[in-house]
Amino acid sequence: MPDLSAILERLGLTTYLQVLRENGFHNWETVVDITEEDFATLNVKLGHRRALQREIASFRGVPPLLSLESESVSPEPASLSTLALETLTRQTSTPPPREKRRYRRHPRPDINAPKKPKTAYVNFADRIRTDSEISQLSFVKIAREVGRRWQELPAEQKRIWESSAARAMQEFEAQMDEYRKTDSWRRYQVYLRDFKMQQSMSTTGKRPGNSRATTDTSNNTRPYSATSPSSSDSPISPAFNASNEIGAEQCHNALTLAFSELVTLRGEILNQETRPYDEQHLPSEEVVRRSMYAFIRGTGSLLFMWTYEQADEILNRIYRPQERVDPMTLAECFTVAAMGAHYDMDCFSDQIRRVLYASGTLHFHEHTAGQDYLRTMRLLLSMSFYALLEKHMSARYLIAAGLQIARWKYPALHSSNEGGPNDNRKKILRSLIFMDCWLSYTLGYTSEATPSDILVATSLDSRDCLSVDQLIHMQTSKIGLIAAEITTTLASPKLVTKENISLLNQKLESWRVEVPDALQIPALTSSTPTHLTLYQRRAILMVHIMYLGALVLLYRQLLVAIAETQLADGSAYNPNFSTTDARRYRNDCAVAAQQIARILGLIDFDGTLTKRCWLIIYWAFSAAVVLLSSATTKLADGHTDGVDADLKYAKACMDKLEPSRQFEPIAARYLDTLWPLYDSLRDVLQRWVGRSKTSIFALIQADPSTMSPPIAVSKQEMGPISTKLTLLLTDPFGRKQGLPGDGSTRRLLNADGSCSVFWWK
Repeated sequence: MPDLSAILERLGLTTYLQVLRENGFHNWETVVDITEEDFATLNVKLGHRRALQREIASFRGVPPLLSLESESVSPEPASLSTLALETLTRQTSTPPPREKRRYRRHPRPDINAPKKPKTAYVNFADRIRTDSEISQLSFVKIAREVGRRWQELPAEQKRIWESSAARAMQEFEAQMDEYRKTDSWRRYQVYLRDFKMQQSMSTTGKRPGNSRATTDTSNNTRPYSATSPSSSDSPISPAFNASNEIGAEQCHNALTLAFSELVTLRGEILNQETRPYDEQHLPSEEVVRRSMYAFIRGTGSLLFMWTYEQADEILNRIYRPQERVDPMTLAECFTVAAMGAHYDMDCFSDQIRRVLYASGTLHFHEHTAGQDYLRTMRLLLSMSFYALLEKHMSARYLIAAGLQIARWKYPALHSSNEGGPNDNRKKILRSLIFMDCWLSYTLGYTSEATPSDILVATSLDSRDCLSVDQLIHMQTSKIGLIAAEITTTLASPKLVTKENISLLNQKLESWRVEVPDALQIPALTSSTPTHLTLYQRRAILMVHIMYLGALVLLYRQLLVAIAETQLADGSAYNPNFSTTDARRYRNDCAVAAQQIARILGLIDFDGTLTKRCWLIIYWAFSAAVVLLSSATTKLADGHTDGVDADLKYAKACMDKLEPSRQFEPIAARYLDTLWPLYDSLRDVLQRWVGRSKTSIFALIQADPSTMSPPIAVSKQEMGPISTKLTLLLTDPFGRKQGLPGDGSTRRLLNADGSCSVFWWK
């Protein structure tokens, strides 16, 4: 196989070597399959891409005459026989005159969109080119010198360039999140949709009859303009009829965002000499089956995604094919296997797990998404679950796309007469809603769920008897929706009022009372327990952890207010609450956190729980923070009652995190933050008890002159601890740092203490 760098150097295109490798084209074998769309995405100039296309055609044995006519070349020219190639060459040795090759039009850029920042390598190259010695070289030699210096750059200096580029990209993503809410972005999406439809009509021969080159735009797609009218004034594709035009457009836009994020994530994975999997290059069937089963066991009791029968059917179609395997089946297999490797870490290494996921995204695109929308919803749900495990923000857009498909293609689900409990569409929608709620109350994203979605998630169909798993799925969605409502209602300190606290507390209490008897904790601990599997018992315990976690969400803003009051001599205290109310809420929050610690003790990490279970990692961390904060405020008030219990349960939560330290870097960050705080508070408590014993001893000696009362912990001593815990208590999207409340900003991992620092990329 020819060397990629040598070929690009011969063609004078070495400037594209780095960008090709960064986007998955590591060698000449992969470049041979590059498409026109790839060229456009990589911003390869037209003349340069034609030169590269001619080189590819020459390598494949296609005559130069046909190398630029994509319509005339077979999709798999490399598979032609030698005789066929010789015949094709002989037939075209004296080519007849033909029209000038048509120019392939490209959509006009969105002039209102934020400008995408440069990569670390490009910024480094710009700096190098300012060197007077380098600037005198030829273009090819400059590119070669820049590449050499970048490869030789020490890791510490390279991280500086990459960190600067990452910060710029984070700001760009935040700006894009805001821009996507504007009319300008929606108008541009309509323009893109119409443009693609016109291009599709042109390539299939359905273009209005004229033979002019496509550079003549008089009869083509209406050019995009920032002041162009709304979507209602634009020509509508025949694929979208008037009855569901709005739903189709929203679904298209959501899928566009989702696939864009998948491409980004795939690019981050396939940036090494790694071959993705396909139907000709498959991992071991037994290992894949084991991994898929591990994922179904790990999630099936809590959420509905896949069944063992569906996994077996997928494996049979791929490993014992009766016909060509469709791309959706390959995407499903690779995605579920990648997720299962999170639950059974002996199946695949971390690198292979990521390659499996990237391979799944390669087979999942707009064409396959439109073939079966139910499978598309489920695959979007599964991919969002994986993205959440990998702490990648693509989870947000994948979930939003799945919800949009459900509203557009299955509106009957929102009717009480359709979508019974055994309807897989309804089960998948309910799981999508749970994932949406999880992102809302843990990371601060605005929930995508609508009132009609909530009705689907919480409605009970009496036509069939619900199984235990279905009961768990429904209660999981219900408590998730309440937790998301708590986060939304109490997003602003001004909304943390006694009335709102009481109203939300009533909703939580109603949920607790209405939980079916089979899902109550006493049913698990009774002398005659119901017939539940080990995984069902674990799922029920996790549902109750989510309920207690919702109580923590309800009261944690008050813990922050109490801590700020102590640090500011009462000037920052919320006037809506009396001191008695504040202490009662603080105690209720601490009790909920203690209950979480108790339930964690009932769940065995070595049995049904993996060391990468995010529900356990997140709530163990949150409960420990609440308990440490409770101990801090009690010590600052001059009381020791209950401090030892708070510290004991906090340690229990942290001990539950320890098995995850080795396998999840974020769990290690949690623990590295919490243990020093715990040790400091334990030290303060011991010194406090020692002082108290000294005072009691003086009293026993009956010498009042030598007796001294217990000395209150100084504000200077408790201030740093309280400040750190206040940051950890503040909502997980970093409001204390003055960041947008939608949780959209990606930030580097640093030491400022907010939960999002630990959680998100």
